[in-house]
Amino acid sequence: MIKPIQILLLTLLLAPFSGLAQVQTVEEREAKTAYIEGLEAFVNEEYDRATTLLLEAYEALSPQSGISFALADVYFLQDDLPNAALFGKEAVELEPANKWYRFRLAEIYRSAGQNQATLEQLNELLEIHPTDYDALFMLADTQSDYGEYLSSNSTLDKIELLTGPNPIVLIRKFQNFESLGIADSALSQLEQLRLIEPDNLNTLNLLADYYKRQGKSNHAKDVLKDALSRNARDPESLINLSGIYIDEQKWDSAGTLLGDFITDPIIDAEQKLSIAQFMYARQQDDPRNIQLEVETARLLELYTDSAPEYGPAFTLAGQYFSVIGDNEKALEKLEQANKLLPQDDIAWRQRMQLLLQDQRYEEVISVGLEADTKVPEDAFIQFFLGTAYLLDDNSTEAVTWLERASRSPARRPFKSVIYGTLGDAYADQEKFEDADRVYELALRYDPQNHNAMNNYAYSLSVRESNLERAKELALRAIELAPENAAYLDTVGWVYFKLGDYDRARRFIRASIDTGEASAEVLEHLGDVYEALGNLDEAKKWWKQALELDATRTHLNEKI
Repeated sequence: MIKPIQILLLTLLLAPFSGLAQVQTVEEREAKTAYIEGLEAFVNEEYDRATTLLLEAYEALSPQSGISFALADVYFLQDDLPNAALFGKEAVELEPANKWYRFRLAEIYRSAGQNQATLEQLNELLEIHPTDYDALFMLADTQSDYGEYLSSNSTLDKIELLTGPNPIVLIRKFQNFESLGIADSALSQLEQLRLIEPDNLNTLNLLADYYKRQGKSNHAKDVLKDALSRNARDPESLINLSGIYIDEQKWDSAGTLLGDFITDPIIDAEQKLSIAQFMYARQQDDPRNIQLEVETARLLELYTDSAPEYGPAFTLAGQYFSVIGDNEKALEKLEQANKLLPQDDIAWRQRMQLLLQDQRYEEVISVGLEADTKVPEDAFIQFFLGTAYLLDDNSTEAVTWLERASRSPARRPFKSVIYGTLGDAYADQEKFEDADRVYELALRYDPQNHNAMNNYAYSLSVRESNLERAKELALRAIELAPENAAYLDTVGWVYFKLGDYDRARRFIRASIDTGEASAEVLEHLGDVYEALGNLDEAKKWWKQALELDATRTHLNEKI
């Protein structure tokens, strides 16, 4: 069965044949059949078939406006705008007073970005049909697109005379006045909109935002309070009003407003998420604001307390507490997120990363092995596991997990990090051929990975292999991170291995001067002084290295 609207379309498009003589030739009957079947194919969205059939009818019959119009429609819906315009223009020329033909041609021109041609068609249409609502609206929109904002508003005024107060017209006029930079007139449109739609919360929030942008915060607050009097649980109004209170540093007002929403038992946990995310974002925009940090933490605690079974609340809280440096609180929230939402990869990753930062390697391994069963083939989880094993002196397991991570989907920069760490693990096993291979892969995936450059260079220098390549890598690394103590030491150590002791001394001393040098760096400087023949200085730095790290007992023999 053909739907009623489709019957109407077919009736309109069959109109060209109403004047044909009753006696028809075979060719005319076949053409008419092709036309009707073309229209059916068009209605059924079989556009290629419709095009073929309609062209067959078009070629067989004398020019018919309906056939040209149908072809314009088919081409238009296939985004073939040149052909659509060609047949649309022909339909209009054959029947200039037909409103639908001109309207479609105007749409075609507008889609093609031919605003002037669009305006011409619409103006001609309105000369014949001066009160046509659709044509007036398209004219107003086209004028606005063309930058003729005052003309657009004049057209919108004509629509308003036809329809009376019209929300769509007021919004369009508001946008035009905004584009013209006429703030008072723009505001006037919103105020009128409020009068005819007093319960429309979108209107009230738009008006409040405009008042706020105009520096009229008190007016904005009044409008938002009006919105909340109509719906006390509207998240957008709450966010906008609390945002003003935060800007004014009225913490009690903001905290009470949002706290009441978060703890409201009638509101579901998912609705509360937007409020919690809003506070998180505001704190991130102003991280030095201690009061805002405290209020955000309080709100997120209220959120998790009021939604104890909602995993995303705990994930968000865990992320926030990790950002502000409260790792224990973050780990507590993330552990609960893992229980409530075991498929949430973000919560697992965040928890493992925090444990790594705290050097709790056994816990990273325990959590990671569980995470891998819930979120398999996750490159981040596998990477954190491999890193934990490497830092826990188990390079065999480290290689296993890092190789898995290298095969899992990941973006190129992270893939580079994985390969760089895998190179460290192979180097730890003294599988130097494999180490060199994956270090090179790391740099192929990300030529700016200075950590991989440094570690690769140091590995080469320690085994005195390809020292020129080591020097190239080490110098490139400090170009990218010139204040990194470890990188400065690597450059110095490469020069030491090359026998350039003066340069070695300067770079290693620069590493120590950063204040972040390890005991190994202090030992290196002692070795350089020994090579320079200054044994007193050598002993001095070896002693300092031993004081910093008592496990380096081999220094006693050197001293």
